[in-house]
Amino acid sequence: MILKLKKSILRSNIATLSFLLLFPGFFFYHFAIGKGLIPPFLGGYFGIVSALLLIPLLLLNYRLFLKQTELPVLCFFLILILTFVTSIYYYVTGSPRGYVTDMLVWSLSGLLFNVVAFMLAYGTNIGAIAKYGYWLIVLMFLLVIFNIGDSGIFYIKLDAGEAADSVATYQGFARSIVVTLLVSSAIFFQKGKSFYVLLLVGIIALFFNGARTEFAIFLVSMFFFYFYYSMGNIRTLMSLVVLLTILTTIAANIIELIPVSRMLQLVDIGSSSSGESRDKILSFGIELISNNPVFGDYAGYATAGGIGYYPHNIISAWLNLGVVGFSLYILMFVLLWKDIFKNFLKDRDEKTYKVFFIFLLFTTGSLIVSKDYSYLLIGLLLGFYLRYKTNLKR
Repeated sequence: MILKLKKSILRSNIATLSFLLLFPGFFFYHFAIGKGLIPPFLGGYFGIVSALLLIPLLLLNYRLFLKQTELPVLCFFLILILTFVTSIYYYVTGSPRGYVTDMLVWSLSGLLFNVVAFMLAYGTNIGAIAKYGYWLIVLMFLLVIFNIGDSGIFYIKLDAGEAADSVATYQGFARSIVVTLLVSSAIFFQKGKSFYVLLLVGIIALFFNGARTEFAIFLVSMFFFYFYYSMGNIRTLMSLVVLLTILTTIAANIIELIPVSRMLQLVDIGSSSSGESRDKILSFGIELISNNPVFGDYAGYATAGGIGYYPHNIISAWLNLGVVGFSLYILMFVLLWKDIFKNFLKDRDEKTYKVFFIFLLFTTGSLIVSKDYSYLLIGLLLGFYLRYKTNLKR
């Protein structure tokens, strides 16, 4: 019993440390490189750190993969296996020509990130992450605010000089902010001023960071999260109205101050260069799928625009993994949403339910409008889901 307890504590500590290293740690590492404080001794950071964390996390969590009965998690495991087998098969057969190695690295990196994210989400001390995350979000907010460039956003890569190639883009910084913010927001929700301060500084940090997708989807996710919990509670509903009014006022003032910011393209995202490009990529991807709807066309887009020319949504799963892979993703999310609605009245106050719910909202939105099927928040989502279900059994 004592040995089991010690292992549980060790698992929690390792997972919590892993979370802090991978997400807030990524932000501070790349900020330090951009400011010339440190050299890029860990390369891009996320891949190397994930690889280093894989073995200790596997040793502590290998049973999760052996004795699993939760259907959404089983779907997730099948997706991981299908992705691995598919990527190896096409690598061995030399397809697509000219991009064989690049696609293998891309696919296996997505697998690595999702497996690590799944294990650390399952084992992490959510309360500790929320507590540390609160102050880390405040610190990230301050670093963003005091380093806004001429373009109206925090894009430290532009001012990094010779180290620019080693500094992450705004999407990488946004990932660190939003993942930490999602956990902390769920735990501090309905805790008075602390929650509203966290929400305000987090939203401002995301706005000035410049990643439009993360900013917009976080706002929409938090709105639905707040609305879901306000049903039948007039006080909470009124708080939502007041919060939206305040945020709208702040946004209007910010727009007047920084008319050159790329974030203003959110008002008419379809006319932006990014929006138009994604529409073309999606149309091309659907055309490839229509030519082979059963097996898809693994990386068939690469010859037209490189390995990043995939549809930026869940349709990418159909293109690379065929109808079976796409169906597994749809089934997994249907099961997750079914659990949310089925157990809302019973489990809504359980903190792991809140974290699982906010990640489900954000990840679903991301896969609909922006992210591909290898998006690492899928691993986080399934880890938090399994943690929630395990807590109920205890």
